Amino acid sequence: MSLFCRRFVSPLCAMLCIAFPALAQIPTGAGVTLHVSPSGAADGDGSAAKPYATLEQARDRMHTINISLGILEGGMTVLVHGGKYAVRQTFELGPKHSSSFENEPIVYRAADGETPVFSGGVTLKDFVAVTDAAVLARLPEEARGKAVQCDLKALGVDVPKDPLVLGGMGSGNGFKTHPIPELFFNGALMTIARWPNEGMVHVADTCVQDGHQVIGIPGSKVGRFVYEGDRPARWKDEKDALLYGYWFFDWADSYERITAIDTDKHEITLAEPPHTYGYRKGQRYYAVNLLAEMDQTGEYYLDRANSLLYFLPPSDPNQAEVTLSLLAEPLLHMEGVSRVRFQGLTWELAAGDAVRAKNIQDCAFAGCTVRRCGGDGIAVDGGRQVSILSCDIYSMGRGGVLIEGGDRRTLTPGGLVVENCHIHHLSRIDHTYTPAVLVGGVGNRVAHNLMHHINSSALRVGGNDHMIECNEIHDVLLESDDQGGADMWGDPTLRGNVYRYNYWHHNGNWRRTGEDLHCGQAGIRLDDAISGTLIHGNIFYKTAAGKTGFGGVQIHGGKDNVLENNIFADCEQAVSFTPWGEKRWKEFTGKFMESPKIDAALYVQRYPELAKLNENVDVNTLRRNIVWKCGKFLLRDKGTNILEGNILDPGAETFVNPEAGDFTVKPDAPAVKEAGFVPIPFDKIGLQKSPFRPTLPEAEIQAARAQQ
Repeated sequence: MSLFCRRFVSPLCAMLCIAFPALAQIPTGAGVTLHVSPSGAADGDGSAAKPYATLEQARDRMHTINISLGILEGGMTVLVHGGKYAVRQTFELGPKHSSSFENEPIVYRAADGETPVFSGGVTLKDFVAVTDAAVLARLPEEARGKAVQCDLKALGVDVPKDPLVLGGMGSGNGFKTHPIPELFFNGALMTIARWPNEGMVHVADTCVQDGHQVIGIPGSKVGRFVYEGDRPARWKDEKDALLYGYWFFDWADSYERITAIDTDKHEITLAEPPHTYGYRKGQRYYAVNLLAEMDQTGEYYLDRANSLLYFLPPSDPNQAEVTLSLLAEPLLHMEGVSRVRFQGLTWELAAGDAVRAKNIQDCAFAGCTVRRCGGDGIAVDGGRQVSILSCDIYSMGRGGVLIEGGDRRTLTPGGLVVENCHIHHLSRIDHTYTPAVLVGGVGNRVAHNLMHHINSSALRVGGNDHMIECNEIHDVLLESDDQGGADMWGDPTLRGNVYRYNYWHHNGNWRRTGEDLHCGQAGIRLDDAISGTLIHGNIFYKTAAGKTGFGGVQIHGGKDNVLENNIFADCEQAVSFTPWGEKRWKEFTGKFMESPKIDAALYVQRYPELAKLNENVDVNTLRRNIVWKCGKFLLRDKGTNILEGNILDPGAETFVNPEAGDFTVKPDAPAVKEAGFVPIPFDKIGLQKSPFRPTLPEAEIQAARAQQ
């Protein structure tokens, strides 16, 4: 076991066989300690009396000390004092910045009781009323006399001059972070001027009938379409307007640039490159980045060419903290680093990603905060024994945590962990496939996290042998369709993954308000041949929706999946299937066992069902599941699945307090006891107290569980 594990991991409950790291403070002992402070100086020496001003100074000095020490007794600590640090370039760590000592990491940690904040943003001031007649003519009537402006050039703020470029999952510009400066008012995110202010409008028709189809659905590859109404006539002077939409499928979003508006024909022409799947009638979109639509309090527009910010503030901006995220590069970048820890630091206001790491080993982020950035939170690409523990990640333009570690060909585990993190309010720029946790590779763990308020999935899982346990997920799938709170897709060799003791509740359109989207939204979706997955001891409550109908679990063509000892409560249907039949199954899966990404012999040894990949198609096992107040137990079941001892409609008295979202099963519930249902450790699901999370948002958690 690594030193990190020996110091920080202790058992939570032997009954559950679930390890939960109880973290202790990283001691400095009699080792090396360097101090960094916002009041430090360029000529500082790193002492408490004369601290450094930057992490770079401390990093370089620690490197010199590290390579000169023969024996180290105690730790190597960079003690970071509270206050705000303006970040104008990425803090870089490379191989030479690793600890040379197997048992002693280099630790960058907050001083006790202090909060150091590393900010890629700038504070704005000197707002004045808009008086330019040409600008006032472009503004909506509602904004005239209320709008203010800030001259960024006068403040020395260098904003990008090129037109705004954004992406999205289906974008021809690439599905990646496209940095975008964003405005915050007293810490609250403001809105880029858009129309409509809420919701979306629909494509009336496409203009070019070119025979384009995707899976038999007709559309057009040409970005020219008919709009309804007269609103776009207001946009004739807009040079940087974008349309955000779901142009073909309700899970593939993108931003498209307007190049022309024909108000006579009611046609909009979009710039190349086109959306990946094309365009079709009836799909939804809205307009964004238009000064002519700045009509609601909190909206703003950045005139990039002239370095002017226009704003409809909630109150006097000269009496508030108004900040603009700016740094396009990551706040922290690590590559080839070993044995480095970060504890209690905050990163914020990057226009792009906050933290990016590649090929790192035995590193950790504990008790850190990442917030108010335009891209992803913490991304680890190619890691071993990396832990992200008790961190808060929120208000992000894309996703929360991305981890990729382990070798799929050899099934060597990566040992990456995301645990006890609160990850929420994500995906405001790229709305789909930007989850709270994206996990790939082999043998990684996602546990005891609270994830909520995400436009699409909370979890995106690829690879093998991952453990997803004791997480609470609610208020996700707020916008996208054909998705699950946890989503897996497209490869029958992605096996050995386990979902246990997770609580999925109030997800998707569970209230069934408005018009349902075409397909559906599930708690866990095993899409396109995902097989060999164990779903044990989960609770699915009010988490199934859609016109086609998804259950708490949706299985699209997969086999060898086991659903056991779960609770399905107040779902439209508990479990839904899309059976494929032998012909479609064989056509889709024919080449997977020949892929160079895997060792077929090793895979058959590890997952014996792969030896019979083309047998028992559409056969999954459901046993000892409780189904309570669901419209249906099974939807689209063709009679191929194995059903054993499932408990249907046992009564509300089975649970301690279902109205409050507490689905602890009473031990004396007769129907459950007779069926052999094993109690779910409900109180161990979600966030847990630890040295890096001494308090929990208990009122928020209870309110979310008791939604009506």
